[in-house]
Amino acid sequence: MSNRRNGFTFDPDALRQPVRNAILGSLCVNVLTLATPLYMLVIYDRVMTSRSEATLGTITIATVATLALLAVLDLFRNIVFAKASATFYAELEARVYAGCRRWALAGGSARRVRPLEDLEAVRAFLGSPTPAALLDVLFVPLFLMVLWFMHQMLGFMTAMLIGVIVVLALVNKRSLTRVTEKSVEQFRDACDYAEAHWRQVEASVAMGYAARGEQRAANANREAIMAQILAASTTGSVTSVIKGIRQGSQILIIATATYLALEGEVTMGAIIASSILFSRALQPIDQLVGSWKPLLQTRGSWKRLKEMLDSLPQTQRRMPLATPRGRVDLVEVVASAPGNTEMILRGVNFSVAAGEALGIIGASGSGKSTLAKVILGIWSSYRGCARIDGADASKLDHDVVGRHFGYLPQAVELLPGTIADNIRRLGPDDPLGVIQAAQLAGAHEMILGMPEGYDTVIGQRGFALSGGQTQRIGLARALYGNPQLVIFDEPDADLDELGERALAGAIAELRKRRATTIIISHRPALIRPLDKLLVLKNGQVLQFGPMEEFQSPHPQPAVRVVQ
Repeated sequence: MSNRRNGFTFDPDALRQPVRNAILGSLCVNVLTLATPLYMLVIYDRVMTSRSEATLGTITIATVATLALLAVLDLFRNIVFAKASATFYAELEARVYAGCRRWALAGGSARRVRPLEDLEAVRAFLGSPTPAALLDVLFVPLFLMVLWFMHQMLGFMTAMLIGVIVVLALVNKRSLTRVTEKSVEQFRDACDYAEAHWRQVEASVAMGYAARGEQRAANANREAIMAQILAASTTGSVTSVIKGIRQGSQILIIATATYLALEGEVTMGAIIASSILFSRALQPIDQLVGSWKPLLQTRGSWKRLKEMLDSLPQTQRRMPLATPRGRVDLVEVVASAPGNTEMILRGVNFSVAAGEALGIIGASGSGKSTLAKVILGIWSSYRGCARIDGADASKLDHDVVGRHFGYLPQAVELLPGTIADNIRRLGPDDPLGVIQAAQLAGAHEMILGMPEGYDTVIGQRGFALSGGQTQRIGLARALYGNPQLVIFDEPDADLDELGERALAGAIAELRKRRATTIIISHRPALIRPLDKLLVLKNGQVLQFGPMEEFQSPHPQPAVRVVQ
């Protein structure tokens, strides 16, 4: 059975059996825990009075065997929780990665891997001793019942003392809850700021504000630390009181049992047995009190994780379509950046036939990059539709049709790995295809000159590329696999003269093999040879038509202005 709510999909059957096994294991563990106090009762009440060595040997062997079985069952329970944590991770892994992709496309949080951190936090919690302690709390009445049977006063006092400790623990939790989420968010904000600072550290060092940026990140960290110190000071006193009551309660139980033994209402063995039972009843509560902070952090992680998963649309398996020919149609497209209420594109209409080449120009902020993302289906339109060969671009299965698209964004980012990995888009080995794409991008000789050629590792601790090298490898990646629809967004950025000649040659080759090509550029030399030109202004089509009409002495291009 699947649980669906606003796109959140989780199969409870995957964890139902592990939960049953964990509950059964906890029942057996807690019942077998009674072996030690019972052993003490028999030792004091039977063996010491009868002085029977045979009885001592028999009950000792039986108790040791019981404790060995207890250890095996406790190990079994730990394995069950470990497998349950792995099952949980496997069930949600793909959905969380899909959510991270959606967040990244939407601009998301500064650290777009946060849902992965939250998923790992919940998984680690499920594999920790805390869930076992939560189940053991359910069996505290078992030990109270045994103490009650030994003597009603022992049962009553144990219940009363446990109640006091639980109330104080809840007070401690309430104080901790108020600051835990706040301090965690402050730490995350500080990390986000520090990461943003390191990403542009060259500029900050050059212009002399690196130290101020680091100071701002440090200040944010200090605020988070102060919040935690405040929480520790607030909850520390309660924790100390709980610890004192816990130790004092143990003495009170022993004193009460001793008094009852002196009055002849319980046996001498009940003194030791009641102390063991009281400790065992309090053990899971002690564990939980010591785990309040990770427990609250895990609850916050699960809350954020569930909110993200609930926001995902329900996935559908779509019927594969034919290889795209590359026709592009935009019909009354109104669009904005995800999460932004101000529209960037306002009623954009135009068509590009399969195999045509379109140039797009316009002032900064006119919506050129947004238009490219809408055409590729990366961003959805608020109203209207961008279609590729008649299909809604935003609803295409990009994992399938993406190999027929080429895209060079304004800011090219490469993944850690080899140059060949990046060019072939992490696909299977294809040396011939990789070399052809690099040659078309004019990057082949450049790559051969690197330490390991196409096997040169880049990113993280690998070889550092210049901006121009990154741009040309990104161009090769866009051209890999002979895509039928190619969009270049300011492709000449960071390119030297050799790179610009290679780019012009690549565009000529795309036109030669009739690939639909869309180029966003301010360079007349790049867009002059194209078939059509589109001029954007304030998110509207100012002019659109054949390139010849723009180049004639008296141009009369088709004009489309959206009011």
